[in-house]
Amino acid sequence: MNDNIMELAKSLENSYEEMYKLCSASFERIVNYKIKDVNLIEHTLDMALDIYTEKGFYLFLRILDYYKTVNYTNASEYLEILKEEREGEYADFVKKLKK
Repeated sequence: MNDNIMELAKSLENSYEEMYKLCSASFERIVNYKIKDVNLIEHTLDMALDIYTEKGFYLFLRILDYYKTVNYTNASEYLEILKEEREGEYADFVKKLKK
């Protein structure tokens, strides 16, 4: 049973890493080409929000920072969503950033 749990954990970790790569590539295209497509940016934000790793948080905040230049109001709402959905994790991440 422990082996199954470890395999599942590793599979989940690999899934998050793959999601991160896809999301990161999408974000780089958005920034490099100065894309203002709200739907594409929000889809990328949603993907980043689903990455339950520190790298995912960092990427989410980088995308959000760019999104503020496109639509400040919507970007603020996304930050509130992050704070509400993952309050403890967000607080821990912010503490790490401040160090």
